[in-house]
Amino acid sequence: MKKTPSVATGESPNNDLTGQTNVARLYKGRPNIYGQVRSYPDLIQESLFEYINNKKYVTEFLEVGYGRYDISSVRYSESSLSAMAGASYDIYQPGSVIGTINEGYTFDDVDGQELDGPNKATGVIIQQATTSNVVQGIYSGGQISIKIVKNNSFDYFFDSIKPIDVTFVINVTYATATGNVTKNITVNATLINATLTNDGAVVNPVQWYTFYFNNLSGPDINETPANATINSTYFQITQYESVAVGPFFSAVESSYLWIHMSGNQAKGKKGPVQLTWWKVDDDNNIVPGTMQSTQVNVDNNTGSYDYVYYTFKIKPAAGKARYAFTVRRLNNAADDNTVYILAAHAINVRTNVVYPDDTLVKLTVMETENASGIKDRKYNLLAQRLVISYNRSTGAVDYTLRASRSFADAVLHEWVMVAKQDIKRLDLPTLYAIADSLSDNQLGYFDYTFSDSKQSLGERIQVICNAARVDINWIGDVLTFWRDEKASVPAAVFGRSNMFWDGFKMGYSMSLPNGYDGITLDYVDPRTNKKAYIYLSVNTSGIARITSPTENAMTISLAGSRNQVQAINRAYLEANRLVHSRLSMTVKVFETTQVIRGAVVQCPDMYDNEQQTGYLRGRDGNVFFTSERLEFPGDMWVVMTDSLGNFHGRYRAYQVSGNDKSFTADADTFDLNIYDGRTVQTPSRYFLASSDELNSTLWRVESSKPNGDDTQTLSLVEYSEEIYLND
Repeated sequence: MKKTPSVATGESPNNDLTGQTNVARLYKGRPNIYGQVRSYPDLIQESLFEYINNKKYVTEFLEVGYGRYDISSVRYSESSLSAMAGASYDIYQPGSVIGTINEGYTFDDVDGQELDGPNKATGVIIQQATTSNVVQGIYSGGQISIKIVKNNSFDYFFDSIKPIDVTFVINVTYATATGNVTKNITVNATLINATLTNDGAVVNPVQWYTFYFNNLSGPDINETPANATINSTYFQITQYESVAVGPFFSAVESSYLWIHMSGNQAKGKKGPVQLTWWKVDDDNNIVPGTMQSTQVNVDNNTGSYDYVYYTFKIKPAAGKARYAFTVRRLNNAADDNTVYILAAHAINVRTNVVYPDDTLVKLTVMETENASGIKDRKYNLLAQRLVISYNRSTGAVDYTLRASRSFADAVLHEWVMVAKQDIKRLDLPTLYAIADSLSDNQLGYFDYTFSDSKQSLGERIQVICNAARVDINWIGDVLTFWRDEKASVPAAVFGRSNMFWDGFKMGYSMSLPNGYDGITLDYVDPRTNKKAYIYLSVNTSGIARITSPTENAMTISLAGSRNQVQAINRAYLEANRLVHSRLSMTVKVFETTQVIRGAVVQCPDMYDNEQQTGYLRGRDGNVFFTSERLEFPGDMWVVMTDSLGNFHGRYRAYQVSGNDKSFTADADTFDLNIYDGRTVQTPSRYFLASSDELNSTLWRVESSKPNGDDTQTLSLVEYSEEIYLND
């Protein structure tokens, strides 16, 4: 039974015909498409959207595959992309210059938060800590630092990601015209940093927290002179619930921030918003001197009560870095004036980008404002690979890229252009002779996507060839090919004189192999891009096509087949094989020339005396002299080998009166090897039997193992021309 090669999909949606979507196949092989497939290209970056004139435009960059392709029939699901409002696409073949790629990374924690206005402030305390152990206070350059003995109640403020808007209270003394004033002052500020230090003692060191504040504001600090003394008697920090939303932190370094906002507003309503951003270190703390802010406006200028959408693009002065940002609404919120932050992206802009080996597609679509559900990415297109080929006249490789669905072109391109192997190690004349011999070009189509980086070159070649009923052999260091089809003549003839009894075995299956009662073969229907099935029943009445699978069908998944002609041909081949190839033989033969797998050979049943074999001892005209006595119980036929071991026949053979070691046959002229024990060790052979018996001596070589002593052990399966009735 012929084994179907293993197919590793690498999870490409091109091969997974259920629920196909565009996915990012991280750490998998790039799509390597041959022939023509309905491709669901791989995402190469996150989806990126922006709002332009109150419309949402989504941009996708996707990889069609490795190499160059003809692209047509670009769709979303089953709908033509060109028929969708606001949709467009661009194809970038290998080496094309892509002017600009905006590479976006989502802020995961931004998800449609509503922005409260100042009228929604509650004054609720989130966290508060107080101490009377102040070590040092410094007021300088518009900042205040407070050093205290480490106190666990301040751990929250030390551990929190900064900056944080807080209010703190300290005790100060400063001089006035009427004398010194000592009092507690309350300051609104931003906690920008905190440090932990100690006195250096090895045992029980004294530890200190130091807190740093800027953006100092409030009436108390405005009335306090810069030379005021900060006393050691009191320090309190309080964090109140804020109307500011955030901070939100980017996962990657970027040069731009895109912040997407919306409003649900009555006619003419406005929503001024302050955006504040800063560079952060690896611990998400602010990098001093990088904080910036700007005011943007989410306004309804549509002339009616409506939803409005905006994308605000920011280029931070600190350059490419990780950033955090907050959003604060500046006017009061109301039922007819609500503002939201929808999403945010960290953006890197790539210019003049070139992918030298891959075909990409850029898709831009305008999304509906009120989608009825979450949409899967179902962008697809018809991709046909451009490959090299072989010039039969010159025997040279034609490196001009052309669209092709031929398995032979796929083998050549994969071997030379993808795997970079030596062309001399590929038997191109045999490969293309097989392709040219096919009665219908569709029998040699291969339409498939390789996408598993771990799949070896040999496995890929086998998958390609299997679609066309072709298999491979290594002859030395050259890869050659053979097709499972009707053979015109045997490649070798063996007789009992060069066969050995030791190790000889024959097997016969009384029932259909493995109890199979039919064939179920699946392929891809090109109209629906879904699996289609061929069902055949096999029983005593013969082989018939049916509409549903039999109870114990042999199942075959024909990878790379997208046409019914090829699928039906393969299904009938396997069904005929079940019926007409039920014998097997293992035999050891004397043969110096390697017998290759897939060859058809003539080999007698050692137990069947009706099959008469031996070697030729001479020829006189049409009379051939043999090494063995011959019997002619009926009409007899003969096949012979010449001096080179080539097959000749089959010829009708007749008995020679008076000499039972000879026969006559109207054979063409060819040289014979006559054994003399010295210069000729391998004589020409004959094989004499009835027509039916002669047919039963034909076998297909499943494997051939050299034994190192000019003998080979052959594993054979029954060959019959009836296997190929449907070719």
